[in-house]
Amino acid sequence: MIKKNSLNFFGFSDYPFKSLALYTTYCIITKTTCIVIGNTGSGKSEILNFLKLNFDKVLTLNTVSQASLKQIATELNNFDGILFVDDIGAINTEYMRVTTMATLTYLAYQHYLHRLDYQTNLEIKNFNASLIINLQPAVFDEIVNNTSFEANIMDKSYRYYNLRIPDNKPFQHPRIKELQHIKDKFENMKVDIDKSRVEALANNFMTFNSVVRRYKIVNNFVKLTAILNNHKTATSEDYRFVAKMLLNNIIESELLERKGISSRFKFNTFLFNVMLMSKYFGNVFHYSKLKTYLNVSTKTIYNYAKMNNVKIDNGYIIYDNERILRVLRNVI
Repeated sequence: MIKKNSLNFFGFSDYPFKSLALYTTYCIITKTTCIVIGNTGSGKSEILNFLKLNFDKVLTLNTVSQASLKQIATELNNFDGILFVDDIGAINTEYMRVTTMATLTYLAYQHYLHRLDYQTNLEIKNFNASLIINLQPAVFDEIVNNTSFEANIMDKSYRYYNLRIPDNKPFQHPRIKELQHIKDKFENMKVDIDKSRVEALANNFMTFNSVVRRYKIVNNFVKLTAILNNHKTATSEDYRFVAKMLLNNIIESELLERKGISSRFKFNTFLFNVMLMSKYFGNVFHYSKLKTYLNVSTKTIYNYAKMNNVKIDNGYIIYDNERILRVLRNVI
């Protein structure tokens, strides 16, 4: 069996994509649509090779649109594998990007889709696949700023914020033969779970999902952790591990914002990258690191820092949100 669940979940303490592999694996097995938000080079695309190594039937879509879905509709009928969507940003209009996101998340949630309009006659039946969607922060901001995000996407998905800077260290994707078996049998596997502890985790960490949906996600994460740990009854170890995973949602609570109940959401791409720098270089770092990483001007850095109440003293950015700094130190 797999080793005890920990940061060495895959048995490779130096595996550079262990966090991303962990979250995508949990979402795939529990059939929770996962939207991965990360910069270029953070591993969003590379994780596809891990998935192909460990799971059967991984279908990849690049530059997906409703038109391309129609072309593979027959293949998606009765599909129970993994649908990996790598680049919605390449679709040529904002309207089509948002519509495609809403269509995919609806399909994964309802398992059925029939769309008939002047451009498209599309029907997909018995779709029981797991859905992974990769997005750049700027594209995610575009999507959350549309009313379709709250209406059709937010509650039907789990967002993972991939705070990783690429490096050139050699690595090998681990192969874990048990994962496909667990995916196939997950729904019928039984684990005794404390409902009150699941509710506490869901309510403490998950802000942007409905009560019912957040409970289901957390319950499934606890169940899978117990299975991986070979526990028939979920233990404190299992609940603590899921709590560490859900620290990712505290990050989301700082990055997703809106001014009022009827206002649209905004994703704070600047703070996302400040958090990224803080994770790697500490909460005090020279602005040139962020300037070089984002390829923007000094004026842009200073303007966005002022807009977000981020201090810059003698050229050094000081990120002093202690709550988030604790999360960055402890999140899996």
